[in-house]
Formats: sequence, C-alpha cells, structure tokens
Amino acid sequence: MIIFAYLRGILGMFGSVFYDFFREGIWVVGFFYLLNKTFESEKLKKLSKGVIMVVLAFLLLRAAFQYLPF
Repeated sequence: MIIFAYLRGILGMFGSVFYDFFREGIWVVGFFYLLNKTFESEKLKKLSKGVIMVVLAFLLLRAAFQYLPF
C-alpha cells in the first residue's frame, strides 16, 4: 500500500510538471506561429526557432524545479 501511495505521488508530481509546461508553452508557440504568419521573413523564422527552444527549455526547468523536491 505504501508503494502505491508513493508512486501515485510521483505520478501526480510529474503530471503537474507537464501540465504547467504545456499550459505555458502553448502560448509561446502560438505567439511565434502567429508572428511568423503575420511577417513572412526567413530571418524571423530562424530567430523564432531559437527563441522558442530557449524559452521552452526554461519553462520545463522552471516547472520541474517548482514541483520536484530538490
């Protein structure tokens, strides 16, 4: 019984991490998608890809450190 409660806690924690990551990450991806559709530029597309990767990595780390007991 203790093992199941422990596993349920761990799964709930990871669920919270991924929920926050996707909840905030969808706004980043949506913003740059609309920006690229509005202003068609190769330089903007390359810059957007780099910014999206950095921001999503930051959001994942932020969500992980917010919920994981380090």
